Amino acid sequence: MPRSIRLLSPETASRIAAGEVIERPLSALKEILENALDAGARSVEVRVERALDQAFSVADDGVGIVASELELALERHATSKLVALEDLDALSTLGFRGEALPSVAAVAKLRLTSRPAGADAAAFVEVEGGSIHARGAIARAPGTTVEVRELFFNTPARRKFLNTPGGELRASIRMIESYALAKPETGFRLVVDEKARFDWGAAATRRERAAQIWGARHADQLLEASGERGDMRVYALLGLPEHARATREGQVFLVNGRWVQSPALSQALRHAYGNLLPGGRFPSAAVWLDVPADRLDVNVHPTKREVRFADDDSVFSLVAGACAQPLSSLYPPFTVVRGGSETEMAQPAWADRVRESPPVDESQLGLGLPAPPPPEPSAIPSGGSAAALMAPAASAAPQSEPELWQLHRTYILAPVRGGMVIVDQHAAHERILYEEARARLEGQQGSAQGLLFPVLVDLTRAQFDLLLEVGPHLQQLGWDLSPLGPPTVVIQGVPSGLRVERPQQLLQDLLDGMGEGVASAQDDLLERLARSHACHAAVKAGDPLTREEMRTLVDRLFATTRPHGDPHGRPTFVRLDLEELHRRFGRS
Repeated sequence: MPRSIRLLSPETASRIAAGEVIERPLSALKEILENALDAGARSVEVRVERALDQAFSVADDGVGIVASELELALERHATSKLVALEDLDALSTLGFRGEALPSVAAVAKLRLTSRPAGADAAAFVEVEGGSIHARGAIARAPGTTVEVRELFFNTPARRKFLNTPGGELRASIRMIESYALAKPETGFRLVVDEKARFDWGAAATRRERAAQIWGARHADQLLEASGERGDMRVYALLGLPEHARATREGQVFLVNGRWVQSPALSQALRHAYGNLLPGGRFPSAAVWLDVPADRLDVNVHPTKREVRFADDDSVFSLVAGACAQPLSSLYPPFTVVRGGSETEMAQPAWADRVRESPPVDESQLGLGLPAPPPPEPSAIPSGGSAAALMAPAASAAPQSEPELWQLHRTYILAPVRGGMVIVDQHAAHERILYEEARARLEGQQGSAQGLLFPVLVDLTRAQFDLLLEVGPHLQQLGWDLSPLGPPTVVIQGVPSGLRVERPQQLLQDLLDGMGEGVASAQDDLLERLARSHACHAAVKAGDPLTREEMRTLVDRLFATTRPHGDPHGRPTFVRLDLEELHRRFGRS
């Protein structure tokens, strides 16, 4: 029998609707911060206690809310920012739906305190799970404070999918940084567990604000770009090619003052850099774009992070063209391809492990499983980049080994008895370095090789905070680092066996690659660190290898505990049987 149709209770409907707007603690903080900026705040203070889902507050000196409208502000679709649908065509505020406060109040314990200029005192109202519990008067300077405690206390299923507290805080800092760039005339202060993380006064220019966030040394290196087309204007601060990162985390797009995600703008920015960057690297930049309100749709997604342009092609050409101009004086790098020596062909010593290796089973390739037991120290020579692979392995094969070939600088081809093995050079090296990293993180302290000249690197604040969290583990891997203070770090040494041309880039990529995990367990942190280290320190597709380097890489792969797959579940090699080749060529 079909189920009967019924109306959801207001409480259930409210929590479902809140889930569309408040996906995570970052979402709640973002909505409340946007309200503060819409209120004309010239100073905003964010306080966090323990973790964002435990307790945070946002205090501003904006216009405030009159006492008689405090409870109305907590009603869904109550807003002062538009009246009719047509107002969206002239929208100048960050918020407009009237969903932020009621959505937070539906899934948290919230206290709203506000005093407009000219009022004798402030008024407050306390809400728990959408129900008002208290109201009254209190002393406060003009402005508004929103306090949020025990987020998702009445939706425990949502709490299972939250990021780690540290990861959520770092993501929130990136959001605050983005709005600080959007509003340089506004002061921003962040206090975590009664300790000030930053305190930025009002800035006169966007570059001055960039210096507050990223440090004066880094901000001075940024290239300035600007352009306009009709009613559209763009301004950008562009990182140099050496500032490029392994992810798009270094990109900030502000459209009409709104912090957005935009694949179109990201592609336009990447297009401007052309061949200044290799594949897999993403430029770092802050881009301010102003377009007529009636040519921009901000009502695309409940979180308001996505926008739609009326003319994508014009926006793309404006951003790409303006950003390309200051980059035109830079020159792309080039690579010298190295050769190798001839060797005799014979059956390799590791061929038996190729035949013995089980079929690739993605459930056994490190996907959420406990780390494999560390191999014997002698089984894995020191890891490193392509240049480091030239050192002979502990079990280096004699000169009678077969000749190896590199295909498209990506795959290593090796003849074996009855066929051929094709090795993915990056996946193979990643497996080697992953097992080595796990062994070091589980007690086999790695040694550092000192750099001839220490290297200064300016991290983002999120990267710096993550570095402080994982610093002891990086030392176990062999890094020798000295934080100078946010956001600068001195690299004095890198893990032994690694020959790294740009240690600062490797460190930044390693931190970016750790991502924001959903578990707080220590093993999860170590697993993400080991994977990120292996991924970014390994040789890449496109790196040329000599035959000696290829031989060493293959030897080391088949000395690992799981040579058939990398830590992400991709196969490291495939075997092509001679019988299959005979069949394809019609041989009997």
